[in-house]
Amino acid sequence: MKKTHYILGLLLSCQLFFAQKEKIAVFAGAELQPTIYKYQPAAHIHVRSYLNDRISLGGAVSFTSKKYSENFGYPADRTRSNHIILNVLAQNDFINTEKIVLSTYLSTGVYFLSLVNPDERTTATSYNEVEGIWLVNEYEVPKKLSRDIFYNVQGGLDFSFKLATITEDEIGIYLTSRAAYQFVFGKGDFINGNQFTKPVFSLGVTFKGNK
Repeated sequence: MKKTHYILGLLLSCQLFFAQKEKIAVFAGAELQPTIYKYQPAAHIHVRSYLNDRISLGGAVSFTSKKYSENFGYPADRTRSNHIILNVLAQNDFINTEKIVLSTYLSTGVYFLSLVNPDERTTATSYNEVEGIWLVNEYEVPKKLSRDIFYNVQGGLDFSFKLATITEDEIGIYLTSRAAYQFVFGKGDFINGNQFTKPVFSLGVTFKGNK
């Protein structure tokens, strides 16, 4: 799995290095993500930098959390699952008019799933260096019961409709809907990745303009 992290980091750094620095797009919105039993709203953000007028590369992150009244075989009265997706992203705006942008996209990366006991706490420690002095910070977090890492691939369509333009900065504001099919590969401690192999849908706002 360490090799996967290195490869994803290298891909993202290369993409951002070769991408043009003049034009960037930022999407923020809600995404329907499949969790253990059913779909759950997730926060989704991605940032893309354009290679030319149509092709853009970047990174995406999604997060959602779901509570359960069962323990999945672990010593807990109830549990909570946390889902984090970190992907690199390539997008092609094959229709790009003044008002409408229709795109295809492909993203790939890692899917983190952790199961915690919200009723039991453990102490976590972080270390920060401030002006040459190391500061130790201890804080309470829910006890982790399981942590799995899967491989994630998504391919889909992005439809954006221009709502307005901030003339002074030439930033376009778009209402954006995205629909994709998600593939999740791998076997976890109590669940397999194919449990999350389903369609995903997003709705949000895209800001596009020059840096």
